Amino acid sequence: MIEYMNKKRWYDIDPTVSRAVFKLEQTEEYIQVRCAEYIIDRLKNIDFDIKLSLDDQYDYILRRWYDKNIKVSHAMEYLKNAPDDIKKELALEIIDFIKEYTDYEKTKSGI
Repeated sequence: MIEYMNKKRWYDIDPTVSRAVFKLEQTEEYIQVRCAEYIIDRLKNIDFDIKLSLDDQYDYILRRWYDKNIKVSHAMEYLKNAPDDIKKELALEIIDFIKEYTDYEKTKSGI
């Protein structure tokens, strides 16, 4: 049990990935979903080992913030299992995506 408590979350291993996931967690759900679509689209053609069974899709416990939305949950699983170099590259893209999207929303609303 003590060994488990000393482990970091998968996204805290790399500071860039950690920052991207934190920023994503702080956004509105509709932005999370748009970003999840981007992540899935970006990673769907890259060959890496990911196991998303039907049981995983429909039998999960809502203990992580991203489990509240199935699309966001799938995107995080894709990101989690992506090769480290792609994960880091995508983390930078996620940060940019969120910034551009929130800047656009501010401009659109006149803030």
